[in-house]
Amino acid sequence: MITLTIVRHGESTGTKYIPQTDNLKAIWAGWADAPLSVHGMNQAKALGESFKTTKIHHIFASDLLRANWTAQQIHRHQPEPKCQMITSELLREQHFGDAERKPFGEKGGWQRKSGRSFKFENGESLNDVRDRANEAIKRFIEPILSECHGQPPLSRHVVVVAHGIFNAEFLGALLARRRDHKPLEWGYKGMTNTGWYRAELGYIDESSRTPTPANITTNPSGPVSPSSSPASPPPLEEDDERLPGLTMRILCTDVTKHLEGVHRQKGGIGSTGYDQKQGDIRKFFGGGGA
Repeated sequence: MITLTIVRHGESTGTKYIPQTDNLKAIWAGWADAPLSVHGMNQAKALGESFKTTKIHHIFASDLLRANWTAQQIHRHQPEPKCQMITSELLREQHFGDAERKPFGEKGGWQRKSGRSFKFENGESLNDVRDRANEAIKRFIEPILSECHGQPPLSRHVVVVAHGIFNAEFLGALLARRRDHKPLEWGYKGMTNTGWYRAELGYIDESSRTPTPANITTNPSGPVSPSSSPASPPPLEEDDERLPGLTMRILCTDVTKHLEGVHRQKGGIGSTGYDQKQGDIRKFFGGGGA
């Protein structure tokens, strides 16, 4: 078995914070690449710091900047020798096609329809994202599961850093391979920026101390953009019986304790894009980093 941690990226400049409304900028942001905001980088640094005593053996991250930079902070805070960090397009957020960077909403915006087959022109449906999630599991998770077959969960810790909708499909793809066929209530409402799940994962013939709970719920702190929350829940049953069955024990969901000391800088600074060069300059002249 293995321990699997699924992380959402920090706040990016593609979903800017609007202080007057306590909300996020109303645009579709899937494959549209945007770096972390200053506040988002502070979230990522706090996340990395909180993981520094947690041994991680593999890090897989979306190649989009907001997830890549978040994963880099986890990797940076790991003790030597550090594990390899692999980035992949398979872990990207849902692609919103022609709606990318366009406003959403009922009044003149680009409105998403419900259902798993809907896609904006030149974009992806939730079913397409599910296919990518299954391919990511096949390419990155299955080889590690096979290698760790029969070992305790703590023998290998895998971290996946991606996006709100992709993470829902990724988690759904894993849960769908349960073979107990017990009803599972899906209460996923998105994830907080740099929030994380943790689970013990193995093949069906490997024991897990506690079975999968009857429901999966999240209550993210703060508003969640529609471009980070799926329009419909993922199917929780797998049609392809050829895939090996899995056992999965959810340990915790959308953990954000590391954010307790992270506060947004005033005057709009927190929402601006993080500049690594400026951080290095402040560190040189001020004796510390941002």
